[in-house]
Amino acid sequence: MYNVAEYLENSARRYPDKTAVIDEKNSYTYAQLLKISRQTGSVLIEKKIHAQPVAVMMEKSADTLAAFLGIACSGNFYCLLNPQLRSYRLAQIQNVLQAGVVIIDDENDQRANDLFPDALILKMDELKKAFIDEEKLIGIQKNTLDSDPLYINFTSGSTGNPKGVVVSHGSVIDVFCDVFNFKSNEIFGNQAPFDFDVSVKDIYSSLKTGATLVIIPKHLFSQPSVLLDFLCEHQVTVMIWAVSALCLLTSFHALDYKVPHTVTKVLFSGEAMPMKHLHLWMHHLQNAMFVNLYGPTEITCNCTYHIIDRKNSYEKGLPIGRAFTNEKVFLLDDNGKEVAMEILFTFANEEMGKQYVVIVDPNDDSGEVFASCYDDEGNLLPIETESEWEMVEEVLGAFNEEEL
Repeated sequence: MYNVAEYLENSARRYPDKTAVIDEKNSYTYAQLLKISRQTGSVLIEKKIHAQPVAVMMEKSADTLAAFLGIACSGNFYCLLNPQLRSYRLAQIQNVLQAGVVIIDDENDQRANDLFPDALILKMDELKKAFIDEEKLIGIQKNTLDSDPLYINFTSGSTGNPKGVVVSHGSVIDVFCDVFNFKSNEIFGNQAPFDFDVSVKDIYSSLKTGATLVIIPKHLFSQPSVLLDFLCEHQVTVMIWAVSALCLLTSFHALDYKVPHTVTKVLFSGEAMPMKHLHLWMHHLQNAMFVNLYGPTEITCNCTYHIIDRKNSYEKGLPIGRAFTNEKVFLLDDNGKEVAMEILFTFANEEMGKQYVVIVDPNDDSGEVFASCYDDEGNLLPIETESEWEMVEEVLGAFNEEEL
């Protein structure tokens, strides 16, 4: 698979009448979403737009998702211009993006024409009436490489100027669904804005598995009790949320009002999860899996994950975990060079039931050493308790005496 549009096609083939996406005003089945995406893609092909950035200036909605997928199946790459941003910021982004085409909804018609006078403006409602050119769509898809760009996500950059991060189809086509065992009966509760990289996991995990994506209205996050009513009403099973959004509910004691018992998987990222809030969520969702995700925007959200062990106290905080398959995690020194560590020795402790490794930086003369647990596959795991650290220090002391 080289183009994410194949996710949509496969799910539409298996579940044509199943709801693919729901927003506050509208919903589409997989068959409907596929049709609108192909209509959008056909118009772009007809206008000879290929391998170009196509901006989408629309509120987060089912139509926005259809626009993304239509752009992808036409061999182009999308960039969301969030209407919530100030006009000067959107102009800054366009100055970098140089998009020749902007897809809009009715609400942003006048503003888009004012901001982008030189761009071709396409209305989503008109695109949904277009003819589908199956032959040309198939031809485009056959020539797509997984290294072709899928979307551009803009960040502020260290200078405050927009910095566009280009993400390929191959970066989205990953093992995320397999690791967390997402199935077609999942209902993803989308919290993140579509110009925030966390939303990528909601969108493409649901499309790949044939699940349902529920777009949670932004205004509900200022009404915790109404938000929980919404989650329960839609029977959400998966929450891939920012830590701040999860903490919002626990800060207002919203889980004492109502618990979304259908939720079986909670994955969080964006910042360190306060243990107090994590414990509250775990207390109310006794059977759910909780996962700490870590990674920068440049690699599509996440490069590592750690599945929370309910028996672990995590006195030193949550670890970032292990790398996803086909991804590598490494350390860089102050000069940007990869640090190669040297194993000093390994040992097992029967009382703890764990294996340990002690490592050093061969280029560091300070004598500083590092220690970690590791599993049978060689994955490094954190040392969690003071008693473990005391035991490791005793072993290290004995090792140093022998070396002397």
